[in-house]
Amino acid sequence: MASRLQRYGFEFLGLALISLMFGCGGGGSSTELRVLAASPDEATVQAVVDGANLGSTLAYEANTGYQSVHSGSRQFAIEVVGTTTNLVPNNATLSLGSSTQTTFILAGFSSSLQGMVLTDDNTAPASNTVNIRIVNAAPSLGAVDIYVVPPGTSLSSVTPTISALSFGQASGYSNLPVNSGGENYEIYFTPPGVPTSTLLDTGPISFGSGENRTIVGLNNPAGGSYTFVTLKDLN
Repeated sequence: MASRLQRYGFEFLGLALISLMFGCGGGGSSTELRVLAASPDEATVQAVVDGANLGSTLAYEANTGYQSVHSGSRQFAIEVVGTTTNLVPNNATLSLGSSTQTTFILAGFSSSLQGMVLTDDNTAPASNTVNIRIVNAAPSLGAVDIYVVPPGTSLSSVTPTISALSFGQASGYSNLPVNSGGENYEIYFTPPGVPTSTLLDTGPISFGSGENRTIVGLNNPAGGSYTFVTLKDLN
């Protein structure tokens, strides 16, 4: 009888340990995470969630696209490929809500890296409109005014869409009209209060009805100017 109780006790303990393991590491419902490499002088990196690589390796300006991960408190690291040192120890744990979309941006120069954690909007805007969000991830840029305007607009005749957006900051989404065939908008980054001095001009970008987009301002690694990437948040 004692040996039978012992056996049942061991079996119960084993099941309890398995349950605990799944509850701590593998549990949680599904959510989506995307990582963008935006440090202009950092080597190629790899994002790691709960010990597993998230998508492919990332050179500058590349992103993983949305990857499905468990929600809840997740262990997170960004490592230079071939190393195991976490470049963003302040973000070693990410709290991810269920059925949400999150973007993590590795920003700053390699000597002073920082992580930006953005909650993305996965709700479709009204018909014939687009949602546009702007991120300042260019460490040399400083604070900027942002103009999101039809091509050919004189900036001196309009007010900024977003004022004084500092490095490491993201705006909210601006809801703008588009026609049935899409709409071109041009996005300008200027010094605060100086619309006549353009730091970054995206050129015309075509947006469609029902889209959510994030435009990320970046340093140009070639020097002398700035560049950008467009992230597809929805549709």
